[in-house]
Amino acid sequence: MIIAPLSVSAKTCEQWVAKAVSVEGKVEAKRDGETQWQQVQPDETFCAGDQIRVLDESRADLSFANQPLLRLDQNSTITLAGMEEESSGLADLFKSAAKLDLIEGAAHFFSRLPRNLEVRTGFVNAGVEGTEFFIKVADNKTFISVFEGKVLAANESGNLSLTSGQSAVAEAGKAPVLQVVAQPRDAVRWALHYPPVLDGPGPDSLVNEAAQLLSVGRVDEAGSKIKQALSADPANSGALSLQTIIAVVQNDKEGAMNAANKAVAADPSSATAQIALSYAQQAGFDLESARVTLEKAVELEPDNALAWARLAELHSSFGDLDKALEAAQKAVELNPNLSRTQTVLGFAYLTQINTIDARTAFNKAIELDQADSLPRLGLGLAKIRDGKLEEGRREIEIAASLDSNSSLIRSYLGKAYYEEKRTDLDGREYAIAKELDPNDPTPWFYDAIRKQTINQPVEALHDLQTAIELNDNRAVYRSKLMLDSDLAARSASLARIYSDLGFQQRALVEGYNSVNTAPTNYSAHRFLADSYAALPRHEIARVSELLQSQLLQPANMTPIQPQLAESSLGLVSSGGAAGASFSEFNPLFNRNQIAFQASGLIGENSTKGGEAVISGIYKKLSFSGGYSSFDTDGWGTNHDQDDVIANIFGQLELTHKTSIQAEYRNREIDNGDWAQYFFEDNFFPTYRQKDEMDTYRIGIRHQFTPRSIVIGNFSYQDMTDNLTIGFYDPVGFFEPYDLELIFPYNTDQEAHSGELQHLFSAEKIKTVAGVGYFSIEQDLSSAFEVYYIPDEPPSLIFADGPYLQKFDIDHVNFYLYSYIQMLKDITVTLGASYDSFELDETTGDQNLDNDQFNPKLGISWDLTPDTTLRGAAFKTFKRTLITDQTLEPTQVAGFNQFYDDVNATDSWRYGGAVDQKFTKDF
Repeated sequence: MIIAPLSVSAKTCEQWVAKAVSVEGKVEAKRDGETQWQQVQPDETFCAGDQIRVLDESRADLSFANQPLLRLDQNSTITLAGMEEESSGLADLFKSAAKLDLIEGAAHFFSRLPRNLEVRTGFVNAGVEGTEFFIKVADNKTFISVFEGKVLAANESGNLSLTSGQSAVAEAGKAPVLQVVAQPRDAVRWALHYPPVLDGPGPDSLVNEAAQLLSVGRVDEAGSKIKQALSADPANSGALSLQTIIAVVQNDKEGAMNAANKAVAADPSSATAQIALSYAQQAGFDLESARVTLEKAVELEPDNALAWARLAELHSSFGDLDKALEAAQKAVELNPNLSRTQTVLGFAYLTQINTIDARTAFNKAIELDQADSLPRLGLGLAKIRDGKLEEGRREIEIAASLDSNSSLIRSYLGKAYYEEKRTDLDGREYAIAKELDPNDPTPWFYDAIRKQTINQPVEALHDLQTAIELNDNRAVYRSKLMLDSDLAARSASLARIYSDLGFQQRALVEGYNSVNTAPTNYSAHRFLADSYAALPRHEIARVSELLQSQLLQPANMTPIQPQLAESSLGLVSSGGAAGASFSEFNPLFNRNQIAFQASGLIGENSTKGGEAVISGIYKKLSFSGGYSSFDTDGWGTNHDQDDVIANIFGQLELTHKTSIQAEYRNREIDNGDWAQYFFEDNFFPTYRQKDEMDTYRIGIRHQFTPRSIVIGNFSYQDMTDNLTIGFYDPVGFFEPYDLELIFPYNTDQEAHSGELQHLFSAEKIKTVAGVGYFSIEQDLSSAFEVYYIPDEPPSLIFADGPYLQKFDIDHVNFYLYSYIQMLKDITVTLGASYDSFELDETTGDQNLDNDQFNPKLGISWDLTPDTTLRGAAFKTFKRTLITDQTLEPTQVAGFNQFYDDVNATDSWRYGGAVDQKFTKDF
């Protein structure tokens, strides 16, 4: 008899207690006051008094209205007992507590709110204190194992408080007692997810049955079926393929590879065997072989949807998003009713910021396989990207409930809690992720960000160092190219912490290491720019690295503070209005939102400064506007300074490969003689400078392949500079007359520049090549005036001028840098640049033509993990730059090559250094 779904939800209540978010196999409900059991439907809600049972070879996941998640094993029955309001008046902290009776079976509970769940059994009651635990009722006793948090186990005979890692047993008439369990999480192996390898049922019934059992987590029963199949035929390729998947999930890499090789040997033409082999290769950190294997699988069986889905996953690991989307679409075309094909399609769309199609694909995947945690994770990320943080976090919580032993999902859940500023919860998830997979650097990296945010820089330093040491273990998910980018991001973050601890030189070392490791990583360039800020005469290098960071960055919520892109800043310190925050380098989630940041300072001598930045992101568009002001009377006569900067920036991702950006900056300066001289009274009392600059910039980034990127920058600047230098008769030449000499200089300048750069990355070599053109038209007016001081105001008694000069400057440059990894620990920088400089004074004969070839050579040798030897020799030519910015690499083996010299200055530089780290803290 078939019962219509309408009758299932015929009974309603004012407030539902729980909702079914995952239903596998036969899961039935009996409504309060009714006698019939009826099949549970996805997203069905339940009221107090309702009973739910999970039959053989089935599983279910329930989401409670007050946040807890409950994962039910087969042969389990519960009764929902409704909500109980806490007596505490802290409504925001103590949510309604849900009660349920576990009559029989096993369940995994996941809750991150205090005192919001109580589980009752026939032998003990468990009061949940914001925790994660396993409970089982069987053989006239109740077993409880706490994975994280606290559980109070109590019955009439006594009570026992359990904390993380503890287990207990309670029998009828006896108080609960502790029980030692070596591997507590083995109790929830039934809840793990085993990825499919069979593209539909095959000819072997035992293999089909085993695959079905694995799909609902019955690994022991599946293993028994596999043994039967192999006893009948030791060369059963399908059985060996399933055996491979079990070994992969249980982290038995050697066993997985042995079984996979046997599966391929048994049937070389089987795509199923090739898929299994790809999983084993991926588990062994060999992504390149895994991709080749899957390419062979789709060649052997072009109609195998699962093989195409796996190939899409591997293309994504290599950052090849076009091929990933193409393979995912092919998989869906072949079998739209396969959950894994929809999942990889969703992630392919998500990487291209197409959240509408991504959510559609993820929802379809969830409908097809409600137990798979990956589409839930993807759906959560898509919702967060659309600005729905709470909804997205809830989806990731459900993903964690569906696959409680996934370190990756735990890391993402921690990130979601971090974004919600729930600092008591994000650290828990990172700790669990570290425990689940000690070799994954991801939770260490994100936990370092958390610790830095809560002012624990030393602990953050240790976690980041661990993340870097473990970086290559990400090879199970990422290609070598992507690993380099990961390492660069982690090194840049490490450098930020060094900087905050006052280790500026060490920060600089980590900064250029990040750039040399991954020249295309925008966060590495961003931090190197800040590292240069602490060094004198590094203004060109600082703002150039900042420009490269902007051009390489994706759309994000990390706006450039107005003053950071300007050189020659006269701020009193690097704090206050010039400070940069750690969070700028590590946005954990990009999501549609608007943010506002402001800071300021106030001090003696009428000193005040401040800045405000508003930024936002909406789908593929990011934007920001900023204003910065610094004003002071200075520490002496005519030492005043007034510096105002404003900027507007916008960036649009045309496609996942191409983005454009535009920026407008305005700067107005009005100051006296604020330079510091040796003697206190050694200054120009009538020195005044007033500048106004308007700068317009357009940038572009295009990715041909993940290994080949082009960036371009085109700028126009209009500048007016009014400078007056005056001083009294310094040697008494005009005595007894009291005279003042004035030299006014007025400059009007228009400048244009354009640069293109190509970045290429391979396993052993990286190259950076570019070309630039700079043009400046400058009109200079100068004069000489003499004033008689006693008059009020002083009288002009002599003037000579103005003298008019017009200069045209044209500068073309080419460059090529290569970073060659000779051996694992030795990197050689080999390159050259060519400059063609021409200056013409159209009103006189001050002309200069200079063509110069500049060789570059550098070497970096990691002698030990803590000792690096560096050396470099290179020739430089002081470039003609607009806003002091260029795309050319600013350093060779860590030695800066752009100083604030006079244009057309040429020089050789030689350097050697030893970078030594004595301990993790020094």
